[in-house]
Amino acid sequence: MENEEGGLNVWHVPGDEATGKFGTVGIELKKGPRAYKAAYLARYGDPITGEIKKQELRFRTYNSSPWGRGYDFDDAASSWYCENGEILRLTAFLNEHFTEPGSYRIVKDGSLVGGILSILEAAGVDAAELGRALAEHGDVGAVVSGLASTPAGLAATEAAVIAQRRQVVAHLKQLAETPGTNETKMQASIGENYWLFGGKYTGVASRRDMTYLDQHDIPLICSDGSFHIVELKGPHIPRLVRRHRNHWIVGNEVHEAVGQAQNYLRALDEQGLNLQATYENELGVRYDMRRAKATVLIGHPDHVNAPMVNRKSIEQTIRTYNSHLTRVDVLTYADLLESAERALTFEEGIAEDRLSVEDSDLTEDPNLFDFEEHPPF
Repeated sequence: MENEEGGLNVWHVPGDEATGKFGTVGIELKKGPRAYKAAYLARYGDPITGEIKKQELRFRTYNSSPWGRGYDFDDAASSWYCENGEILRLTAFLNEHFTEPGSYRIVKDGSLVGGILSILEAAGVDAAELGRALAEHGDVGAVVSGLASTPAGLAATEAAVIAQRRQVVAHLKQLAETPGTNETKMQASIGENYWLFGGKYTGVASRRDMTYLDQHDIPLICSDGSFHIVELKGPHIPRLVRRHRNHWIVGNEVHEAVGQAQNYLRALDEQGLNLQATYENELGVRYDMRRAKATVLIGHPDHVNAPMVNRKSIEQTIRTYNSHLTRVDVLTYADLLESAERALTFEEGIAEDRLSVEDSDLTEDPNLFDFEEHPPF
């Protein structure tokens, strides 16, 4: 590939699936007698879905070799890098988007604000001026609230949230059904999506090491401020259940995971009173650590390796096991994600019913609005 100054050298370095690195693209910026300059763009993400979660742009300068041939590539004379949103800012600067001094805000394509700006631009409204006005007066939240206050706007907002959550569930189902997926990948994909576990949770605690010696996978905060610890294990558990004499029982990995969760609860019971006071006095957060509960999320029926076993038998076995436990429940990834899907379907029905009711109210009385006095545009 040639440019006006001569050859342009570009190279590709393969990625490493184990570390989530997709690969690196390098470009030669300068090849002079005293220095060599290059830029490298690396991308990181989920190797299963191909989702890019991080980008890193790095610049390096190498001095010429002290022996008079080539460059000292083992020791960069200078190096700096930027990542994610910093790259967007640098790109916008190089493309001369900032023609005037002032404060700017980057709006992603496909976002709600980005959609609003696209509509205004199509209508001939100066989106830049509008954006500056909203930023100066802090009215962005009011505009979004105004759109959501209308039936169509509220339905669109809810539909967008539900669609996004469906993508999360679909991705998690794909991971859970893929042989070999471990708990680390599941935990990273679940992230802060606490809604997967039901509507009684308000978020995830800011710290995972809530007690001494322990680190919790997902410490959920209930609406009353109490804890619900989720202990994650991998979905690929071939001996989730096993045959014992004439009946099915849960496998050893389930017993170990439940024992681990019970130890977490015991630690919360013993240390909770002191920790509550510490967190409130030092961090200003209030937790209720008394009599917390736990869920062990483990296994998937598709991966169970046992003769003559079906999903109904697996569910009955786990239900029987749970009936003899207190404060701890065992749940499979299949049950969790199917429950989340049903909740989203229910939310979709509510949104559609709300919109249909609002539409019927408007059409029942055609004289409800005086369009001459209050034109719609």
